[in-house]
Amino acid sequence: MSSHIFVGDFWTIWKVVPQTLGLSFLILILATLLGSLFWQIQESRHTAIKFLYHAFSSYFRGVPLLIHLLIFYYGLPIVIKALSNQLNWGVNTNQLNPIYAVIVSYTLYSASFLAEIIRGSFKSVGTDQLEAASALGYTGTQRFFAVWLPQALSEALPKILNYYTLLIRQLSLAFLVSVVDIFAKAKLETAANDRYIEAFCAAAIVYWILCVVLTLIFSKVEHYLRRYDRGVLA
Repeated sequence: MSSHIFVGDFWTIWKVVPQTLGLSFLILILATLLGSLFWQIQESRHTAIKFLYHAFSSYFRGVPLLIHLLIFYYGLPIVIKALSNQLNWGVNTNQLNPIYAVIVSYTLYSASFLAEIIRGSFKSVGTDQLEAASALGYTGTQRFFAVWLPQALSEALPKILNYYTLLIRQLSLAFLVSVVDIFAKAKLETAANDRYIEAFCAAAIVYWILCVVLTLIFSKVEHYLRRYDRGVLA
C-alpha cells in the first residue's frame, strides 16, 4: 500500500464531500416534508386513503432501495417523455440528469421510514399537556405550535438527523446510475490508477470522519433539545 497514493486519493475523494452532503440533505428535507404528509394521511378517517398509504409504505419499505433506484432511473424518462408529448413540454429525455432518479427514489424510500418517526414523535406527547393547554384557553393552532410541535420536534429531530448519516452511506448506490458521490469517486480513482486498496481505504476514512463529526454535532443538538427534560427531572 502506497501512502503517497492513499493521501492523493483521500484529497481527491474529499472534494466530492460537499455535493454528497448537499444531495443527502436535500433528500432528507424532501423526505421529511413528505413523511409529515404521510403522517397526516395515517390519521385520516378515510379507509381507502389509509389503505393506499399502507400499500405504498409496505412496498417502499419491503423492496430494496437499489431496485427503486433502477426502476426510477429507467422509468422516469419514459413517464416524463409521455407527459411531455401529451402536454407539449418539449423535454429532451435523452439528456435527463440521472440525479433526478436518485432524488425521487431516495425521497420516496426515506419518507416511508421518516413518516413512522414523525408519527411516533407526535404520539409521544402526553395528552394531559394538550388538555392543559386547552384548559388555559389555547386555540388549536396555538396548542399545536406552543405545546405539541416543540415537544414532538425534540423527540423526532435527533432520529431524523441520525437517519441523515445513514442516507449519506446509502447514496453510494447512486454510482450505478452515474451520480458521483464518495464511493463513486473512489471507484473512479481505482479506474485511473488501478490501486484498489488505497482508494477504498481513503473512502472508508472519509466516511468515518463524516460519521464521527456529524455524530458529535447531532449529539450537541440533542443535548440542547433535551435541556428542558433534564430540568424537569432535576
